[in-house]
Amino acid sequence: MRKLIVAGAVISSTMLSPALAADLPVKALPAPVAYPSWTGFYIFGGGGYGLSSADQLTSTPASTVTNRTGGHGYFGTVGGGYDWQFAPKWVGGVFADAQFGDIKGVIQPYDGFGGYATGTMKNTSSYAVGARLGYLIAPNALSYVNAGYSRANFTGADLYDSGMVGNPAFFVGTTPKLHLDGWFVGGGVENSLDLFGITAPGWFMKTEYRLAEYDRQTIVAPIFGTNLPTSYKPYVQTASTSLVYRFNSGAAYSAAPLYTKAPIAPPINWSGFYLSGGGGYGLWDADVGKRTVAGALYPNQHYTGGRGWFGTAGGGYDWQFAPKWVVGVLADAQFGDINGSIIDVFQNYPGSIKNNLNYAVGARLGYLVAPNVLSYVNGGYSHADFTQATLTNTDGTALLGGGNYKVLEQHHDGWFIGGGVENSLNPFGITAPGWFMKTEYRLASYRREDITLLGPSGAPTGESVTFKPTVQTISTSLVYRFH
Repeated sequence: MRKLIVAGAVISSTMLSPALAADLPVKALPAPVAYPSWTGFYIFGGGGYGLSSADQLTSTPASTVTNRTGGHGYFGTVGGGYDWQFAPKWVGGVFADAQFGDIKGVIQPYDGFGGYATGTMKNTSSYAVGARLGYLIAPNALSYVNAGYSRANFTGADLYDSGMVGNPAFFVGTTPKLHLDGWFVGGGVENSLDLFGITAPGWFMKTEYRLAEYDRQTIVAPIFGTNLPTSYKPYVQTASTSLVYRFNSGAAYSAAPLYTKAPIAPPINWSGFYLSGGGGYGLWDADVGKRTVAGALYPNQHYTGGRGWFGTAGGGYDWQFAPKWVVGVLADAQFGDINGSIIDVFQNYPGSIKNNLNYAVGARLGYLVAPNVLSYVNGGYSHADFTQATLTNTDGTALLGGGNYKVLEQHHDGWFIGGGVENSLNPFGITAPGWFMKTEYRLASYRREDITLLGPSGAPTGESVTFKPTVQTISTSLVYRFH
């Protein structure tokens, strides 16, 4: 199984507030500063990484069977829009964009005989039309939220029913393509491309998080001629970075004078200890298999998925080793309810499972895009815990011994990579010395573990379910710096 590597980092900056000394005569004030105008058209292109989680429901003559599948992959994106700067610090706009990619997942209709047929399907394209509202945390940096309509296209899937040990899975039919309508909500940061001494008039960059939910659609799965109705309702979570070209970059927005008689704010020292706490939303997907008593893997693999909310708490130490560079160490934990599915891929018994705890230890490297704004990347060791699960006999028969099975709690070691932006808590005129806020994206990949499988009697079967999860999260936290 190839390792998943993605780097997602959020880059932004906040407003610099030049001021004259308090005793400077009013008559000596310089002319008002003209800000760059955000009003006008723009186009953009870039790429990113996404996870999917889909709720599936199959109706049979005897019961209704539900499970949750997952997927992941890369994509490219292009789009454009129009912004209107209707106040010195406020920008509103409309936009349209498209994502073209390879977010590969699984569809698993119930076959009506106590098992599932499994097929691979891809989210090959998504289109969105929406609006955004942003606040200028600096004259050249826009922090925004957005929302609107989205449409997603999924390929058909060739379905294969479960194969026995030593025998391949066999083809049972193909599902139709899916075209689903839905909505999205998200946000991001866009800033002029002037980092590390680079100046490129008209060029900006933006990093954006998006969560899209699509309508449930019922398809007819052609399994053994039974044509069982199966509904499919996907959620797709993406993070992307794009280059933006603005056609109006030479225009100016005449703002009120930036100079006042207020005292100059003291410079921020980023060296020192800090604590943080907040919350966020995440998706996970997992490659699930089964290992025999002899240690061999069954030939068929499944992808399951999950999604949900979590809280986070942590702390760390930073060292500002140059005027614009900060390095640090960190430790944090996520406590939550990212709920999904696990499955015995031979008997095809599904169960509900939660990623209830993740913790991480790592390092970060940041660049000060403004004296009070740190854009950073981070990475390091991560650990994830998943709850015990009961695997339900879905057909209600004594197939293969009948009864429900269980898998014990799981504990996975792995790595994480991500990034974010941290800034002093001073938007909308708020001043709170020592208080900051940060928004962070993180992708964690964990090793495959063999989880003990218990039979209906509660005794170990000698077999195990294998589980290899990937977890993608977005969070916002308040930070208190003691220095």
